Amino acid sequence: MKTYPEYVFRKLILLIIAGALPFPLFILAPDLFGETLYVDIRRGDDRNPGTEERPYRTIYQAATRVNSASVGGPTTIKIAPGVYNLDRRVLLGNSRPYTGKERLTVEASILPDEPQWRPVDMPVIFSSEEPGPLDFVGDRGTLTYGFQVEVSHVTFRGLKFLGSATPHNRYYPIRRNGKGLQDLEITQCLFVGDRHALPIHLPIIANGHGLVVDHCIFYNCKNTVVFWFPQKGLSKGNAMRYCIVTGSYRTGVWVTDTDEDFEFHNNIVTNSDYFFMRRKGNTTTYRLRDSIITGIEFYSGIGNAGGPIGETGPEIVYEESNIIKEGKIRFVLDDPRPAELSINLPRNYLHVAPGTLGSNLGAGLFKE
Repeated sequence: MKTYPEYVFRKLILLIIAGALPFPLFILAPDLFGETLYVDIRRGDDRNPGTEERPYRTIYQAATRVNSASVGGPTTIKIAPGVYNLDRRVLLGNSRPYTGKERLTVEASILPDEPQWRPVDMPVIFSSEEPGPLDFVGDRGTLTYGFQVEVSHVTFRGLKFLGSATPHNRYYPIRRNGKGLQDLEITQCLFVGDRHALPIHLPIIANGHGLVVDHCIFYNCKNTVVFWFPQKGLSKGNAMRYCIVTGSYRTGVWVTDTDEDFEFHNNIVTNSDYFFMRRKGNTTTYRLRDSIITGIEFYSGIGNAGGPIGETGPEIVYEESNIIKEGKIRFVLDDPRPAELSINLPRNYLHVAPGTLGSNLGAGLFKE
């Protein structure tokens, strides 16, 4: 198992060049680039060391291993295909010195751009956590999380999130709480909800800076993404790009104290209640480009933790470039063959049908 950070490798190379260490140590180089932990619900065991040959069974065990270590260097948690039930939240919080290049990454073992990838290869993550009370003053209901991120420089990639089976529960699959944190990337992930059976109240909510949501699909979720509060001033470095949002029964994107550098392009938002929600008092002019916003009841609204307050007035404007607001988006929803063969879903399942409106934007799970 890879356990040594990259800076150790660089230091060893310098020592070898200086003649302080024998050259044969160079053969250890492939194992000096941080740690990789493997999770496999089908053949894993939490008593294993978490190697590719002997993986963990649960995501919790991998997170516990990561949180208990203090060395530097990148960490990757690779999750094999299968269904993963979270009966409690997964905390990612430690004192390790991650950086923009040496990150903490939680990803599928097979990613969407790999030639052998199929929709069935996405690890499926859903919540059965016992709900706790909401932490919003004056609000009612319950609250559960999937991943609670308490560290900077984190990536989620290639995962499929379902909702919580608890009715009237706010389920957040990915939440970053610390207002001073930065650099959270969610890419090539699929969020699939059902308001009556497995609702997802809000797939992604993040305080701090640098929330980048890239090449994701949000299907029938109540909300989509909330760019929440920074520690002070305005939240910077945020982006939503190449994403598909359909069937949102509240809003497609929600900002609070988000700076005007917010990047929004090559997205499709359709069949939703509100398109864009902002905090009351936020009059920032955001730039929207190269996207399709259609089938929306209300374009722009004001809201708080309890929900929408109403539409924005004439004082709120958006700088728009190549925004299409008419037309119907057609999605690839099923295999045309008989129902008993529907497990063989097409590779572009839930994507825009080729040759139809929006198919040229590159929105969806695939980067290549």
